[in-house]
Amino acid sequence: MILNSRNNLFNFKFNRNFIPTEVAEKYRPYLNRMPGNLISEPIDFINYSIQGVAIPGLSFDPVEQSPNDGTIVYHRGSIPIQNTIADRQLKVELQLLDGYVNYWILQDTLLYYYSKSVKKPFIEDLKLQIMDAEGIHVMSCMFEKPILNEISELELNMSSNVAEFSTFTLNFYYNKFNIKLEID
Repeated sequence: MILNSRNNLFNFKFNRNFIPTEVAEKYRPYLNRMPGNLISEPIDFINYSIQGVAIPGLSFDPVEQSPNDGTIVYHRGSIPIQNTIADRQLKVELQLLDGYVNYWILQDTLLYYYSKSVKKPFIEDLKLQIMDAEGIHVMSCMFEKPILNEISELELNMSSNVAEFSTFTLNFYYNKFNIKLEID
C-alpha cells in the first residue's frame, strides 16, 4: 500500500553555533531557572520550538517568440538553474513559548548578525532532511550561504488571556540550494 505524505516528516535544526555566544550567555540563566531544567542551552530551546519550514518552488520563465503569423511560441530559457527558484528564501515557523523567550533570543541573534562588529557575511549552511513514514531520510536539502534577514512581528493583545498555540516566522535568504537523494 502506498501511503499519503505527512507534512511532519522532516528534520530541521539550527547548528549548535547558530545562536552567538554573547546571546546564549544572556539567556542561559533564565533557561536554567525553568521548572524541570529540561533545556539549558538556548539553541536547544530554539530547535524545540521549530514547527515548520517553507521552501520555495521552482519556476522556469519561458522565452517568448512571435513569428510573423501573429502567434506566440514559448521556448525553454537558458538561465542558470539557481536562478529558476522564484525567491531564494527559506521560512522557518516557530512556536511562541512562555514569556516569548525564544522570540527575544532570535531577535537578539538577528541584531547580532547585523551589528558592525560581525565580519562573517553568512551564517552556517542550513540542512533540511525529508523522511518517509518509517523515519528513513529520503532527501537532503542544503541551503548554502544563508543570511537571516527577518523575524516576523509579535502581536500582543490584552483581550486574549488564554494560552494558545501561536507562531512566528524567521526568514532567510540563501545563495545556493542543493538537493541530495539519500536513498541507497
